[in-house]
Amino acid sequence: MATIRKARKSDLKDVEYICRMTAGNLARTNDIIGEATAKSFSTYYIRECTDTCFILANDEDKAVGYILCEPDYKRFRKVFRKVDVPIITSIYKKDGQKAWFIPIPYTLFGAKYPAHLHIDILDEYQNQGYGSLLIEALLTELKNKNVKGVMLTADSDNHGAIRFYKRFGFHSVVNVKNAGIIMAKNLF
Repeated sequence: MATIRKARKSDLKDVEYICRMTAGNLARTNDIIGEATAKSFSTYYIRECTDTCFILANDEDKAVGYILCEPDYKRFRKVFRKVDVPIITSIYKKDGQKAWFIPIPYTLFGAKYPAHLHIDILDEYQNQGYGSLLIEALLTELKNKNVKGVMLTADSDNHGAIRFYKRFGFHSVVNVKNAGIIMAKNLF
């Protein structure tokens, strides 16, 4: 049985591992790509905004899933580019160049949807309702903080994830074939 709790800075290594293990075969098998991927999509959130991040923890209180969220797109763009992009570039230059562009969708739609999220759960904990619990915990937290909207990016071919987000009221904002889909939800 797993439980949902707020993220702690001490969860960083577990969160980076989960990010790497859920990001595809290349991130799992190539240490450099795996590290750059984890630094691109998880490290910032545990360092900067644990108050809007939740952990799915196993019986030993070890993270086995997460939902990470930055409620302020302006802060994300500024800090991520200043602090994280140079680190990612030093690990793998190509991913560092790509990482510079990560804040762009959040900036384009941030006035209406200032928060953005990432959710990942290790395979053995999927399809047990934990993703729903993580989303519900985050949406409640964002509403309590008066955040007016939240967005995410997903692979256009990930039909299961898209159906999952739609169940929670997310809708497509932009869908670029072979590039990804931006989905968003108004909270107020």
